[in-house]
Amino acid sequence: MEGVEYWDIHNFSDEPREWDYGDWHHAVLGVDLTTSSGPVAVTWTNTFDTYGVEVFPEPMTRFLVSGDDDAGPERWAVTPHPEWTTRAGQPVSAVDTFWDRWEYGPARYSDGRIAEPARTVEVPVAIRLEFASGPVWFVAGMPVEDGKTFVGGDEIMVVFTSETMLRLGFPADEFTATEKQ
Repeated sequence: MEGVEYWDIHNFSDEPREWDYGDWHHAVLGVDLTTSSGPVAVTWTNTFDTYGVEVFPEPMTRFLVSGDDDAGPERWAVTPHPEWTTRAGQPVSAVDTFWDRWEYGPARYSDGRIAEPARTVEVPVAIRLEFASGPVWFVAGMPVEDGKTFVGGDEIMVVFTSETMLRLGFPADEFTATEKQ
């Protein structure tokens, strides 16, 4: 990994953008990773259902509409951040995906008749990249009030500690462990 940029909607405020929460970052629209093999975008999608995280071998600009003015999506470099400088220049040694199972229905009309049968979908809600200096997780999730997080949201959170992954509701297993067994 050679470089990292986060993407968000345009900040119209005079206040600086808030994205660094210590052991996790709020990238919102997605993340651009510069690698020796080319650009990689990590973003949320609705490919499997609403919403999961996916990785693409192209830059985030491929997925964003930015119009002709300066009010389009914004990006900022985070490679100099301490969490990323420890990983800069390191290859990704492993990748793992956490799939969540969501159950729906059956959907019913107001008179009780079934409009759509029950169904189950599996959605990739988090991806773990392994570096020699430690893992990084990309989560399709969004912070909500009272310090809680909605996993399966249309935003990207970048997580640097297994404690935060556990706090987000992920199970204590190999996917969330700081060091894989």
